[in-house]
Amino acid sequence: MAPRPRKAGSKDLPPNLYRKKDSRNGVTYYSYRNPSTGKVYGLGTDKEAAIAQAVAGNHSMFAKPALAERMERPAKRAFSKWLAEYGRIIEEREIEDNTKRNLRMRIKRLDAEFGKHDINAVTTIMIADYLGAMVKAGKAQMSRAMRSLLRDVFMEAIAAGWTAANPVEVTKAARIKVKRERLTLEMWRAIHARAGTAWLKRAMELALITGQRRDDIASMLFKDEQEGYLHVIQRKTKQRLRLSTSIGLQCIGLDLACVIKLCRDNVVSKHLVHHARTISKAKAGSPIMLDTISKKFAEARDAAVAAGEIVVSGNPPTFHEMRSLAARLHAAEGRDAQALLGHKSAKMTDLYKDSRGAEWIDVA
Repeated sequence: MAPRPRKAGSKDLPPNLYRKKDSRNGVTYYSYRNPSTGKVYGLGTDKEAAIAQAVAGNHSMFAKPALAERMERPAKRAFSKWLAEYGRIIEEREIEDNTKRNLRMRIKRLDAEFGKHDINAVTTIMIADYLGAMVKAGKAQMSRAMRSLLRDVFMEAIAAGWTAANPVEVTKAARIKVKRERLTLEMWRAIHARAGTAWLKRAMELALITGQRRDDIASMLFKDEQEGYLHVIQRKTKQRLRLSTSIGLQCIGLDLACVIKLCRDNVVSKHLVHHARTISKAKAGSPIMLDTISKKFAEARDAAVAAGEIVVSGNPPTFHEMRSLAARLHAAEGRDAQALLGHKSAKMTDLYKDSRGAEWIDVA
């Protein structure tokens, strides 16, 4: 569409510059109209100055930047696009499906927070503010998890040539004060007695004797017992363990071979811990869902509390606390807790062996 012809009084002016004479005082005023936004800017009464400013404005509006400037200016790369690329990298990693699911949700949160920015415009202070807000909201654990994810996101971006620096490196991870109460042997016995199903008793016995995580307990198969050993490939770390079925705990009077034998019942199943009868969608012989294990353990624990058999704090022990109790009990009976738990460092095992003041220390 052709531009509207200019008035005769404005033909000596550059495009987008206009004059208007005030009838009250006879003074001529100049103004510039931005053709893109329609916004008008007053330029005073000096015609030559107004013309110079209008010419400069038109130049900045329409002129292409010099080649050198265009070469020096980094191309814009939306952080949102890189997060999509990073998502594909995550899918190719050999990690658990549940872990991938959690990462996808966290990546969406990062996209909502930083996705609109250029990847090179995401600064340390932006990240520090984001993580700090989580800590203030009482979500220190989530802050640490998101920092770890962001750090990896930028490391992969550097490797792919999307950016040259990692703004997360200099941020500090949130300090976490562990609140969950440790499980004691007395608590374990009371909860075990309150377990409403045989499979929960077996799960608790396996957890205490083997020291393995909930995921690994639920995944144990009868075929994994070979030549006097139970073979375990830890789902979280991929650590490969061969646990002698002669391993046991004197304090509960059970060994691994005995517990595996107790896992066999009248139902055909390949899983050590399984449903003994069909319940809703869960068929007899099928494995127990992880959430169900945690829920039923909590119910047995709460029943023991209600009966006055044990006393817990506002952060009662969960199923996972049996891993810590196993480390302490096996160490007390002279076994290598680090090897049993599959830890690569003694420092990590020491954290599990720390009772956090839940147990008495005997002094001879």
